[in-house]
Amino acid sequence: MKIVTFGPVRAEQPGILADEHTIVPLAPLLIEAGYTDLPTNALLALLPQLRPELDKRVDAARITVSADSVRLGPPVPKPPKIIVAGGNYQSHVDEAAGRKNAPSPSEPLLIFKPSNTVIGPTDPLVRPAQTEQLDYETEIAVVIGRGGFRIPRESAYDHIAGYMIGNDVTARDMAFKDMALHPMFSQITRAKGIPTGAPTGPWLVTKDEIPDPHDLELNCWVNGELRQHGNSNEMIVDIPGLIEDFSKVLELEPGDIILTGTTTGCGAFQNPPSFLFEGDEVRMEITGLGTMRTPIVDEKLA
Repeated sequence: MKIVTFGPVRAEQPGILADEHTIVPLAPLLIEAGYTDLPTNALLALLPQLRPELDKRVDAARITVSADSVRLGPPVPKPPKIIVAGGNYQSHVDEAAGRKNAPSPSEPLLIFKPSNTVIGPTDPLVRPAQTEQLDYETEIAVVIGRGGFRIPRESAYDHIAGYMIGNDVTARDMAFKDMALHPMFSQITRAKGIPTGAPTGPWLVTKDEIPDPHDLELNCWVNGELRQHGNSNEMIVDIPGLIEDFSKVLELEPGDIILTGTTTGCGAFQNPPSFLFEGDEVRMEITGLGTMRTPIVDEKLA
């Protein structure tokens, strides 16, 4: 199943992508099945119970929407948390360190993005006026369906609703401006927390459609030029390990998004470095998760 949202910004409603051209709004299906209309996070929490009812109603749905006629929003419009696993692909760690087999963290780096930074798969990413080094990071986004604290890796998949593409946008100059003075002056949250800095989509693919999330190809093009090409088997800590580790210090909730790391090829590590500016387009594809096209625009100051 592919879950989408559609409609105006901050007023999206959930639906099911029946085929590449057709969206079935979820509210009528839920009401027909004897439920009430549900926001996306509640839907994800109840998906195991609702799925049989939804599956048998989608094909016969009386109300449909043309996918080409509406804006697709972020599949999870109001995540309680966006959790970033920093430095979780060896190739990315190596390129940042400038050498092969660079040491990796002793435990996953835990970084937050504000939850209101999510945008849809074709929404514009706004480059803030204070950065000249806006960068892309193609990532598998894991969406939590069942919350929990201290989740053992053996039951981690029971807590996953599905997967989508995420772009862990980072303003490199905002992150490392004062790092030369002292390592404690790193500003990772400032750099990753910019408005519109979490493009996601184009839909949430439920976990049953992705048998092994650790064997997916990640690709990213900027203006048609291939920049990133890697595989999720590069993860230093796998998805069950991330859920186990993060849930030791955070209580996970339905709708939480975990960005699981990126492969080599970010703009900061091109030769010469190449960052994002107005007029650029970032296209990301991950096996089984679709394609996301993000236009870049510059912030317009009054």
